[in-house]
Amino acid sequence: MYVYSFGLFPLALNAYVARLVLVLEMILGAALISHRHHRFTLLMTLLFLLAFIIFLTFAHLSGRTDSCHCFGELLPFDPVQSIVKNALLVALSLFVFKFANDRWSPRWWLVLLVYLLMMIGAFCFMFWKLHVINLQVFIAMGAMMVVGLLASFGFYRRWYVTTLLIVAPFVVVFSLHPPDSWYFSGDNEPFNEPLFYEALQSTEPDADNPDADLLSASGLQSGRHVVAFFSPTCSACLLTSEKLSTIVERHQLPQDQVLYVFPKFKVMEVYNLFYERSRALDFRRMFIPSSQFVRMVSGSFPKVVLVDEGAVKAAYGYNSLDERTVVDFLKDTNTDIVK
Repeated sequence: MYVYSFGLFPLALNAYVARLVLVLEMILGAALISHRHHRFTLLMTLLFLLAFIIFLTFAHLSGRTDSCHCFGELLPFDPVQSIVKNALLVALSLFVFKFANDRWSPRWWLVLLVYLLMMIGAFCFMFWKLHVINLQVFIAMGAMMVVGLLASFGFYRRWYVTTLLIVAPFVVVFSLHPPDSWYFSGDNEPFNEPLFYEALQSTEPDADNPDADLLSASGLQSGRHVVAFFSPTCSACLLTSEKLSTIVERHQLPQDQVLYVFPKFKVMEVYNLFYERSRALDFRRMFIPSSQFVRMVSGSFPKVVLVDEGAVKAAYGYNSLDERTVVDFLKDTNTDIVK
């Protein structure tokens, strides 16, 4: 989603580009740890780092200050900080390229010692500084240690081991986090249309929650609208909001035709935090009773519904939300989407 927000690739293609970058990084990491194809690996590493520096410079000049997600959520780096980090890695890579012995291979006890110390250091940092223990960090370090330990044995240089190290990252990345298009389930996500139409016509406040908004005052009865049903504490809702905001921003779609519908909570700050974390545009928002919200989305959210003159034309989930469908629906008034 971070790369997609720059508008470099269509959403469907970006899903593969982003994963391919991760796969290549994992292959380079395995080669660096095990000291395989020393010169070629370092040259490719330098090219990767320089490409990232160029991209981050573009992000900085574009006014972006949000995290580049180089370390996921563990260490937020803005573009400038990440450029400095990459510049230091370039300098270290050049040093290793010039002075490292091409015939050197790691010793098993050295690999074990280095990674155990790294795990202890990571645990102390997370425990005392972050106050959160991220198990994924230790899983990643464990995988790196296994690669390093294997590299200390003679059979490691066999062709089948090399093949495994190339194939494994593809399998891991695409099986743990498949592209959304693999899960595309069409435009008939479960949605309680009768209750939705009833809410559009109701002018009576909810007895259990009189402060909740009435959908009848939303203006959905005329024109075309994208109505997104989100819970402010739902991680998939955050991703869907970021996806939808980026689509609207990239294609310069009218913001007033997008409506966020939330369940009514007592603490209003959670909604502002939701907009901030999902980098959402200043879309309209409404708050309906929680019980009505859950029944309307048939118990599953997020839900993105396309509404034309008050009639539901299609309902999507996070994985099935399609960029081209949203663009065509809001831009071309002659486009008809049939469920």
